[in-house]
Amino acid sequence: MIKQMNAKQKLIGGVAVVAVALGVTYAVVSSSGKKQAMAYYEDFKERYFLEDVLSEGDISYSALSGNLTVADPELRVAAVQTNGAQQFMRSMAGLVASMRGMDMQEGLGNWAEYQMNALESRYVTGLFLKADALKLSHSGDSKDGEIHVQLLGMQMADPYIAAQGQDIVRVCDVSDEIQPGVELTANGRASQAKLPWGVNLAARQPVTGAFLVNSTGQFGTKIDLDLTLQRSSDGEGVMTFVVTHRNDGSKVGEIVRKATLQSMPELDDVQEQFKAALGGQIVAAFSPPSGLAMFSGAVSDLARKAKVERYEVSYSGFKPMRTAFEAFQHTTPNAKFADFCQEVGLSTWSSDFGTKAKQHSDSECAIAQKLAAGDDFEETYTFKEGKSLYAALFVSKAYELETN
Repeated sequence: MIKQMNAKQKLIGGVAVVAVALGVTYAVVSSSGKKQAMAYYEDFKERYFLEDVLSEGDISYSALSGNLTVADPELRVAAVQTNGAQQFMRSMAGLVASMRGMDMQEGLGNWAEYQMNALESRYVTGLFLKADALKLSHSGDSKDGEIHVQLLGMQMADPYIAAQGQDIVRVCDVSDEIQPGVELTANGRASQAKLPWGVNLAARQPVTGAFLVNSTGQFGTKIDLDLTLQRSSDGEGVMTFVVTHRNDGSKVGEIVRKATLQSMPELDDVQEQFKAALGGQIVAAFSPPSGLAMFSGAVSDLARKAKVERYEVSYSGFKPMRTAFEAFQHTTPNAKFADFCQEVGLSTWSSDFGTKAKQHSDSECAIAQKLAAGDDFEETYTFKEGKSLYAALFVSKAYELETN
């Protein structure tokens, strides 16, 4: 039979055999990869306390990219759901007192306090997060591996939310709260809102560039968050965090942070510090001093364990900032940019390591002013070899800073 086949038939048969073999191999690899990806995803949810509060859409896996994709992820976390945080805080009183020492007065403490101030609210609220997709991939192990997390299409439309018991309420759910209409009190003032509106932790994070959204009123913005952690067996590593702002599908601006490390903790340890920092922000909804202590402690611990060779940060694009400033100038002739910052609530606090020499500022106001002028904002820190990040920033200032 085989002898009777011509060359073309043999070629077709050979291709078919290879295709079947590749198909079987892909199915086996895909099945194995999906099991590993699902195992990491379940661990990810457990690590960050998402098991009972994360709403998931369809979950799929791609063997080609190694990505596990969760469609339409949504988080609604009222502060009352944070595992007895009020009782927990009472037990932290001694720890808080012991931590409010040098770190809380120097650069790290001030930087941590700035992060907390961005999330300040009169009322305890919580977190509402809605995105188009969550993508996870994990290869290797804690000593020699890579973790890639993407949160795509995160909505910025809800900087303020309210809580009714364990239920999160969005502004769009109760529009009459924002426009009370003819409901007047006896003295002629508009009636007070029935719900205690407070900050949405997800939509006010400075690291996402939320201050640019809030100051321009571009609340239709969606944000893509892309975090990559890479570590080699000898301890060298790279952390990259890219934040992309989009409006109506078009790219508005991008924030890129990249750290090249001489030595970094194992990936499991890094994730634990991220979890501790996130926990500090949630606890801060009840007690700013307690949350600040937790957040500062987590960042400090990571900074003491890591030796960084180079750190780069850049903001590019964000044309709505220029539009917002020009509109302000029309209503306030001869206004300076500092007046605009005060009007829209941009912070003028600058980290002490960012202002070292060169009269340079890395405050929200300074970043926004650079963007409004049509320029990029760039910083590059080059560190001396052998010192921990903590020592290089807060003890001996062992770095060189270049800016544009």
